[in-house]
Amino acid sequence: MEHASLINELINEAVTEKSLSAYKKLKKILKQKPEDSKLRFNIAVIEQRLDFNQEAKANYKYLIKNNKDFKSITNLYLMEIKDENYENALKLIDIGIEINPTYATIKKDKAFILYKTNKLEESKKICKFFISQNKKDITSLNILGLCYFVENNFEKAEFFLKQALMYDENNLQILNSLGRLFHEKRESEQAEKFFLKALKIDENSFQIINNLAGFYREEGEYNKAVKFYEKALILNKDNPSIISNLAKTYFDLDKLDLAEEYSLKALKYNEEDGNIKKILSFVYLKKHNFELGWTYFDGRLNLSDFQDRNETITKLRKKLYFKNNLKKNINLLVLREQGVGDELLYGSMYKDLLEQIENVKIECDKRLLNLFRNSLPKYAQKFVEFGNISNNNNKLKSVENILYAGSLGKYFRRNIKDFNNKNYLFPDKILSEKYKKIIDKFKGKYKFGISWKSFKNRYSFDKSLSLENLKHILDFEDCSFFNLQYGDIGNEIVDFESKCVSKINTIKELDIYNDFDSLAAFLKNLDMFITVSNSTAHLAGSLGVKTLLIKPKNHALFHYWNQYNENTPWYNSVTLISREDIMNENNLINKNLFQ
Repeated sequence: MEHASLINELINEAVTEKSLSAYKKLKKILKQKPEDSKLRFNIAVIEQRLDFNQEAKANYKYLIKNNKDFKSITNLYLMEIKDENYENALKLIDIGIEINPTYATIKKDKAFILYKTNKLEESKKICKFFISQNKKDITSLNILGLCYFVENNFEKAEFFLKQALMYDENNLQILNSLGRLFHEKRESEQAEKFFLKALKIDENSFQIINNLAGFYREEGEYNKAVKFYEKALILNKDNPSIISNLAKTYFDLDKLDLAEEYSLKALKYNEEDGNIKKILSFVYLKKHNFELGWTYFDGRLNLSDFQDRNETITKLRKKLYFKNNLKKNINLLVLREQGVGDELLYGSMYKDLLEQIENVKIECDKRLLNLFRNSLPKYAQKFVEFGNISNNNNKLKSVENILYAGSLGKYFRRNIKDFNNKNYLFPDKILSEKYKKIIDKFKGKYKFGISWKSFKNRYSFDKSLSLENLKHILDFEDCSFFNLQYGDIGNEIVDFESKCVSKINTIKELDIYNDFDSLAAFLKNLDMFITVSNSTAHLAGSLGVKTLLIKPKNHALFHYWNQYNENTPWYNSVTLISREDIMNENNLINKNLFQ
């Protein structure tokens, strides 16, 4: 048999039958003919089919380096996209565009990667060009819709995606994108409808299965989520994000050993993955293995949501302190965490820090400045308003080391005995007397504050309740209820009160969102504060106010509330209760929580 015919026969056998023996024979021939680019390309394609991805990538790279082979560039960047190595894919695409500048597909793939890497304006520009050439360009309409989706411009996102669906009602990409859009809008029935329609068209679509799993996880249907994540993993066994998502879902199911196992497996693919480290930290913190938990907790510093809320981290990163011990003579600047709630939580360690380190400054939200100074008067001058130093280049020069407040845990909360969970904040005495007089004017033996929503958070919906959910509590006799909910909720209260006899009192002069000094004084005069997970809950706990904390759904539950019992080591005045129990009157009576 002629040599060329033998090669063609082996290629056909390897491709159609996935024959290892044929593949091995072709590899031997390539050793004899290393310059045969056609053979090398076919071997790379076979390696992809056999899931020998690293070998395939090596052969494609060889062909690109030596021949600038366009097909190899295309195959390789598609592999990099599948592996979510978007920066690598983008470099390859730019090389491909230089070789073949008129090839439209590669430019649209570039738009997709630009969307994935959050370079949205560049991506939109490419999409709009192609749509101007062809209004029925579904690929460009999809990517454009996704760009607006990322920008939270849901109206425009829906417009472009539905326009694409009008041209092709069974397009998997569009159905998947619409599922994601309605999922984000919390229109669950619509989201599931689009996902399931897409799955019916292609039951082996990795992307659809993965997104459907994510949908079920955030709907609290964790077992369904596991089922689909496992199916996605069969289709893409080396995808670290799927392994990580499985870890998260097992954590939601309180299967901590499995969550740990999958997290460690995912971490092998990328040792710097902040999402995986965050899950591992939550696993160990729930087990009260605090020393190990804090080891991984700094992974949050690499997460986009942390960086978005802490814009200065890029210029400060070189000064971040990661050593395992704090030396007494260290020069240190402590920065607040992402939100006021976390800042109050980790602020419980400020006294420990100030007693140990002399040369330290602590930046805090300006709304908390007086509270920290008044509660720790000995160290009042150590507290400065956020940005006072970190946004001042001249002052920043004198700072040698920087810590975000959450990183204090590894120094001061290494085991359960380290928690001093007595209240550490104290309200202004004059303000406290003022609000005591106001509260005492209201009828009722007991004075309860209520807060039922969380805002400005990815999981706000999963943390929040409606007033209807709390109606059986608000009907308690001999009680006065006070509105301590920030945000635009006036109409909701009016609507609720029009349907029942319950009265929710709003103190108009109390600025719940901006005046934390007055809010603290008001809270301290209550018999109990009933709340969901929000910043006011942390303020109440920091003040030692008796608080009933309604825990969010598992996937929105952070480590400080995620405990095996109804107590948290962070605040001894806070009692934890599930959403199911708070909405069940009999369960509340059995628990005697209002005694």
